[in-house]
Amino acid sequence: MSHSPTTRRLAAAAGVALGAALVPALTATAATAQDPVVITPNTFFVGLVNGKTADAIVTVVCPGPITPTSLGHPVANQTAEVRSILPPVTPVGYTGSQGREILAGFTSPTAADQSIVFGAYYAPAAIPTTWLVPCGGTGVMTFVPEPTSPTARGYTVTVTFANIAV
Repeated sequence: MSHSPTTRRLAAAAGVALGAALVPALTATAATAQDPVVITPNTFFVGLVNGKTADAIVTVVCPGPITPTSLGHPVANQTAEVRSILPPVTPVGYTGSQGREILAGFTSPTAADQSIVFGAYYAPAAIPTTWLVPCGGTGVMTFVPEPTSPTARGYTVTVTFANIAV
């Protein structure tokens, strides 16, 4: 079956338009992928909770009557991560002269032994569903370089605990 020159031109134009629409989308997806990078001394970093460097939401399950001191467990499929960055972005953490790992955990009396250990940047880790966290309100996840040194400094992410069992 023979197609007219006009039909062929329209088909070619549609193909070009479709290709032009797909290339940026595929490029953007590839650009966001980053292989893990080993944490080394003297690097700047930020911490992320559920993909955010500030004002993150951590969803928790707290069945039953809730009081201001109630604790629950984080819901599955939530993450923490560290990423290396170049200054002058502020605020930032800094691994200092000895840091080769970064420990992350919620700052609260109930979280004393709860930490995620990162040995690489761009390697998200699950927030454990076994942790006990507040059923509501705000808190902080702190990212601390280890071993520490006089030049090391941590990074904090503010979080809001949102109870889905309400």
